Amino acid sequence: MQNPFNKKIADMLGKMDQKVLEVKLNKALEMLKNEPPEELAKKIAKVDKNELLSKMDEIDQSTIKEMNIDTNELKQKLSEEDFNKLSKLIGENGDEIIKKFKDLMK
Repeated sequence: MQNPFNKKIADMLGKMDQKVLEVKLNKALEMLKNEPPEELAKKIAKVDKNELLSKMDEIDQSTIKEMNIDTNELKQKLSEEDFNKLSKLIGENGDEIIKKFKDLMK
């Protein structure tokens, strides 16, 4: 039997994780829309693309629901132009990463 206190702490941490994720997603969208492409390219260059692809493979629709990600909201905020811009900024594996992201938003 799980201690009610532990359950409460777990619930609070889960909500904090969801809030952190929401803040990070919003910040990423803001950066994509407002930052100069050069600055965004520098930040993206620091990301290990193979690790990102690997992490994306671990995500499915149930994971998205558990994380309370509103895919409809993301679809409204991101245009095809945004995806093209991001793909170019990512460079190698850009098309593959964008395709996986779009598949996750279906």
